[in-house]
Amino acid sequence: MKDNILNEDLIRSEMTYWNVPGLSVSCAFGGKTLSKGFGVRDKSGMPVDKDTVFCIASCSKAMTSAVAAMLVTEGILDYDRPVKEYVPDFRMFDKVAERETTLRDMLCHRTGLAPHDGAWPSPVSSIEFSNRFSYLRPSAPFRSKAQYSNIVYALAGHIMETVTKCSWPEIMEKYLFKPLEMNSTSCQADALVHEENKAQPFQVTGGRLTQLKIWNVDTVAPAASVNTNAEDMCKWLDFLISKGRSRRGEQLISSDVFEEMIKKQIDFTDFIEGESLFPLDGYALGWQTGLYRGRKILRHTGKIEGYSSLQAFLPDEGIGVCILLNFHSPTVSIMFTILYDILDRLLGLKGEEWNMKFHTKEPLTDSDFNDSYVNLFSDRYPQAIPLKEDPDCAEIQGVYKNPGYDPIEIFSEGKDMILKHRGIKNILTPYYGGLYKVTGFKEDTLTYDLPLTFLKNVHGDVYALGLPLEPLISDIIFIK
Repeated sequence: MKDNILNEDLIRSEMTYWNVPGLSVSCAFGGKTLSKGFGVRDKSGMPVDKDTVFCIASCSKAMTSAVAAMLVTEGILDYDRPVKEYVPDFRMFDKVAERETTLRDMLCHRTGLAPHDGAWPSPVSSIEFSNRFSYLRPSAPFRSKAQYSNIVYALAGHIMETVTKCSWPEIMEKYLFKPLEMNSTSCQADALVHEENKAQPFQVTGGRLTQLKIWNVDTVAPAASVNTNAEDMCKWLDFLISKGRSRRGEQLISSDVFEEMIKKQIDFTDFIEGESLFPLDGYALGWQTGLYRGRKILRHTGKIEGYSSLQAFLPDEGIGVCILLNFHSPTVSIMFTILYDILDRLLGLKGEEWNMKFHTKEPLTDSDFNDSYVNLFSDRYPQAIPLKEDPDCAEIQGVYKNPGYDPIEIFSEGKDMILKHRGIKNILTPYYGGLYKVTGFKEDTLTYDLPLTFLKNVHGDVYALGLPLEPLISDIIFIK
């Protein structure tokens, strides 16, 4: 059966159509596994094979959830016990959430906290990062809805570090990587940087395939930091379809806890724009829930700076699939084309031309490859007019601070005014009315053009700036 699971001609043609340099595929089914690489892993043309390592980004959340399930199985943690009982110093802006938030709330994104993706990456420790949560404003009432959050997963990881007295890499190695014999898997950026057989990250910029720098996401490691290959992902998928049992026969997650982990906890619509063929309906613990052609499916995607991933499994049919790419965007179409084609073959269903449901009628343009760029400046100020002459900017220069974020520095560099945040420089462009545009501000997988305003006291002195780092709430204020 292994011979006809992968339609290699389809995979290669889709890679050409979407300009994807390299990818790998993993499958687990009926006690068997299959892994294979396609394309190239770097500019020199080195091939991707089953051992080539990719960052899987937010697919890491399912692994974090699995480790939490192991700790629940062992009685070290409880899904429904307030985390403040484990970490007395736990703080949140919403005092109800601070008092009542549980591990379950964190793992299904229902704390009410806004995503605040501008708060990371940061050089601070997990303890320092967790201390910032009392200053990060919510965007919804506690437990009222699911709001996808990387930083809350980072906080869940901090809870696990506290109760186990281990660092996050130690936890992942002890509870997941070693028991599953995932010997090529890690969860630190430095490990990926020094990996010889790694897929370099790419993005199409200005019509050309451009290699990117590896982005350090260690601040939110439990949300997005796992680096792995197709062979190790087969072991992970096999663990899932075996309902928490390792290949050595160890029941690492008890049956009842495993069922809790994959059970829908809250309504959650599919946040992947463009994939509406089989929309998802909810979020479990580290997984999205839905149906594939009438069958229960758990799936999750990942994307970070030049890497994209998709993992899915059908628990009742015992089928698991993972696709890893060294490409930023667009990736929804190729990932789901491959996934659905494989599932149809394994399920014995009549196949569809899934690729044709995703292909555009017109040739691909730069805008198709830059769907992660968001212009909040133009959305908020469509009639804004730039100044013809630069104003005297001495009064706005300085360091601005907010206790929930890394500081912002404003300074001049040559003829430009620069905003520096988290070590990244962005150009400030002045507009009429005291308005400024911040160009190319990076948050998670998105890049923004943002409006910035300076606040003055009664004496006319600049004392703060406002910046919409979290679009779901009012501007974040940084004090000079």
